[in-house]
Amino acid sequence: MIFHVEQDGLFSFGLLWEYGRVLGRSRRRTLLGKLLLFPGAWVLFMGVTFTVGMVTVAWEPLTPDEELGMLVMVPLTLVLLLWGLSWCGISRLPAALFRLEKLRRAQMDARFYPNRLEEAGSSFRTEYPYQSVWNVYEGRRAFFLCLETHRLIILPKKCFTLGEPDAFRRFMDEKCGKPVNML
Repeated sequence: MIFHVEQDGLFSFGLLWEYGRVLGRSRRRTLLGKLLLFPGAWVLFMGVTFTVGMVTVAWEPLTPDEELGMLVMVPLTLVLLLWGLSWCGISRLPAALFRLEKLRRAQMDARFYPNRLEEAGSSFRTEYPYQSVWNVYEGRRAFFLCLETHRLIILPKKCFTLGEPDAFRRFMDEKCGKPVNML
């Protein structure tokens, strides 16, 4: 075994943001993802415009009708911003939050051998050849391995028990034949 990563409790805001960026980048690789870029940019623009509009009138006294409108606009603006971020491929925060919450209770190990990688949990053990790694992303807090089976393995840098993250980057460059994408 060359590298070993013990994953437990994957939740932090920084990891959530990086994971959302990985999901956004992977979406932009498809034709549908590229087509959604334009309406996503429009939705994001509208969300930013509504936010700026609400901030500019925040200190002015509001009539009862305007208060009701603000109650509707605040959640709508948040939805527009998250929706636009997701469609543009900047960050898919809601999807990342849902997936990390699901993984939060699971303890998984990832082991890297010279000819394969292995992922093991409490009830499963799966082996993958390095040729099945579609993309590798590196953020400040973690590595993200996208597999051809649409599986994503998250490897937080602080969880490496065997091997160093800098050596892991070079190792994945060599084994996968593709450069590691920096976030």
